Amino acid sequence: MYHGNFVLDESGVWLAQIEEIPQVHTFGRTLGKARQYLADALALWLDVPTELLKDRIEYRPAALPPALLNAVHEAKAAREIAEGATATASDLMTTAARALTEEAKLSLRDASELLGISHQRVQQLVVHGNGSLAVTGSGRLGIAQDVARSLKEFLPGGEKEELGVIAAGVALGLAIAWTQTHD
Repeated sequence: MYHGNFVLDESGVWLAQIEEIPQVHTFGRTLGKARQYLADALALWLDVPTELLKDRIEYRPAALPPALLNAVHEAKAAREIAEGATATASDLMTTAARALTEEAKLSLRDASELLGISHQRVQQLVVHGNGSLAVTGSGRLGIAQDVARSLKEFLPGGEKEELGVIAAGVALGLAIAWTQTHD
């Protein structure tokens, strides 16, 4: 296995090098091109077809200044939290649609009016579900656990337990506020 390293130089060009063979190095205007050129350079050095190396090169994360790495981590964390919240909301919507139509015996149109979605979407939720993963817990606690897990996994720095407590508090606060404004 070979390892490719990438560094962004001050001119905006990606410098690429094979860790195990420092003589194999190249550059590219984009990260994708630098990867391609690095594979080509390694193939030339080893005198083998590039296709044979595709699964033998592991590309390391690009080396960036700490401020940029922090921005990348924060953006990924925010995206992951948003995706988790969306999945949780979808699971809760499915649960509510099923409860309204199956337990309360409401029509699709009445359930749609109560949920604020179309009756067609209610039918989809009742018949097929939403296809996402189940909520970790139930209700507000599940949302809090999902947000806490996302924060602990994706935010750099800080004690993971502290981040979990903060995330749980934020999620519960949001859930309570939402409940109070929608009751």
